[in-house]
Amino acid sequence: MKIIDRLFSLNTIRRKMIVYFLVTILLISIVSIFTFIMSSKFMKKMESMFVYGVVLTDLSETVTKVNTNLNNYLSTKHSDSLNNYLRYSDELREKSKDINKGLSYDENRLLIKDIAYMIETYLDEADKGIAAKRGRNIDEYLSVYTTTTKLERYIDEYINKVNFNEFNRNTKDYLNIKEKLKILQQLNIILILDVIILTILIIYSTTYKMTEPIIKLSHNAEEIAKGNFDIDEVIVPTNDEIKVMAVAFNKMKSNIKEYIKQLRNTAQMEAKLMDQELQNLKMKNLLNNAELQALQSQINPHFLFNTLNAGVQLAMMEGADTTSNFLENMSALFRYNIKKLDNPVTLKEEIENIKSYSELLKVRFGDFIDFEFSIDNDISGLFMPPLILQPLVENACIHGVGDLEDGGKVRIVTRKEEGYGQIIIEDNGVGMSRQDIEKVLKVTTQSKVLQKAKKGHTTGIGLGNVIHRLHLYFGRKDIVQIISEKGMGTKIIINIPFKNKDILTEGEEIR
Repeated sequence: MKIIDRLFSLNTIRRKMIVYFLVTILLISIVSIFTFIMSSKFMKKMESMFVYGVVLTDLSETVTKVNTNLNNYLSTKHSDSLNNYLRYSDELREKSKDINKGLSYDENRLLIKDIAYMIETYLDEADKGIAAKRGRNIDEYLSVYTTTTKLERYIDEYINKVNFNEFNRNTKDYLNIKEKLKILQQLNIILILDVIILTILIIYSTTYKMTEPIIKLSHNAEEIAKGNFDIDEVIVPTNDEIKVMAVAFNKMKSNIKEYIKQLRNTAQMEAKLMDQELQNLKMKNLLNNAELQALQSQINPHFLFNTLNAGVQLAMMEGADTTSNFLENMSALFRYNIKKLDNPVTLKEEIENIKSYSELLKVRFGDFIDFEFSIDNDISGLFMPPLILQPLVENACIHGVGDLEDGGKVRIVTRKEEGYGQIIIEDNGVGMSRQDIEKVLKVTTQSKVLQKAKKGHTTGIGLGNVIHRLHLYFGRKDIVQIISEKGMGTKIIINIPFKNKDILTEGEEIR
C-alpha cells in the first residue's frame, strides 16, 4: 500500500511520467479490447453462416459418390466399385447422423430429418441391390437401381432446398451484421478520437509543466553567460526534481555573483604578482644567457700551438702541398674556435669544422684513427650551439680510441627522422660504464660543469659542458643519449627537434 501511495504521490518526474503513460496505455487497451471482443463475435457469427452450407455440400457429394459406385457395381460387378461403395456408404451414415445438429430454423430441421430418413432408406435399398447382384437376381437389383436413383434425386432436391433456406436466413443475418458493424465502426471512431484528445491533453499538460521551468532556467543561464546577474529567481510550484534544479540554480547564481565580487577585489593584486613573475622570468633568462656564454668561453689554445709546431716540422721534412693542406685545415679550425660563440651555427658548419679537425688528426696519428662520415644534406641547415660536435669527436679520439693498440674508428652520422634531425658520434674504443654515463648525464648545473667536466685538448670543453649547453639552448632534457659498455665502444646520439625557420639549405629557408 505504501508503494502505491508513493507511486501516485506525483512528487517526482518519474512517477508523473509513469502515471501519465499508464493512463494512456489503459485507454488504448480498453478501446483495443472492446474492438477485439466485438470483432470476435462477428467472426463467429459469419463462420456459423457458412459452415452448415459446407456440411450440406459435402453430404451431397458423398451421396453422389455412393450412388455412382453402386450403379457401377450393379452394371459391371467390379470389385473396386464395391469397395468404394462400402467406404463411401459408411461415411454417408456418419454424416447423416450429424447433419441435424446446429439448426435453429424449424422448417430446415424437418427437411434435414427427411433427408436423414431418405439416406437411411437409400442405403438399405442399396445393400439389397448389392446382395441381389451377388445372387444374380436380375429383377431384384434392377428394381433397386430404379428406387435408389429416385431416392438420390430426392435427397439432392431436399439438400438444395435446405441450402436455399439457409441462404435466405444468412442474407438477413448478413444485413443485420453489416448494420451492427457500421455502428461498431462509428463507436470505435468516437472512442479513438476521445483517446487521442485525452492523450494530447495529458501530453500537453505534462510537457508544459516540465518544460516551462526549464525554459526559464535556460533563459536565466543565457543572461548569466552574458554577465547579467540582476535577474529574477526561477520559482517552480511543483515539488519535484525541477524544483531542486531551480533552487540549486538560484543558489549557484548568488554564489557566482559573490565570487565575481571577490575576483574584482583581488584582480589588482594578481596583476602585480604577474608583473613580478615576468620580471623574475626575465632575470632567469638573463642568468641562463650568462651561464651559456660562460660555458662557451672555455677555450684552451694549448693544442693549437702544439699543432702549429708539428706543422712547421712537417713543412721542413715534406713538400709544400701537404704542408699547405695541413695549414689550411689548421687555419679553418683556428678561425672557427676563436669566433664569437654567442650566436648559433648550422649543422653544416659543425660538420665542416669536424672534417678539418679530422684532417689534422690524420697528420698527427696517420692511419691509427679512421674517420667515417655519413651526412644527410637535408638537415644541414639545422641550428645549434657552436662547438658541439668537435668536443664529442675529440672525446672519442682521446678517451675512446686513444688507448687502443691497433688504432680505432670514429663514425659521424647525420640523418633526418620524423620531427627531428639525428646526429650520431660513435667509436670502437674502451667504452664507459653505466655509472660513468649516469655521472655525465647528471652534471647539469653550471658550477658542476665548470668544475668537474673533463676538458678537451683543442676546445677546453668537456662532455658535460656540451650536454648542458644543449639543454640550455633547446630547453629540453631529452636531447642527448649515451649508449656504451666497457670494452664495446661508445655511441652518443643527439636529437635536434625541428622548429619554424630552423632548417636552412645554403643560407635559404626550406619551405
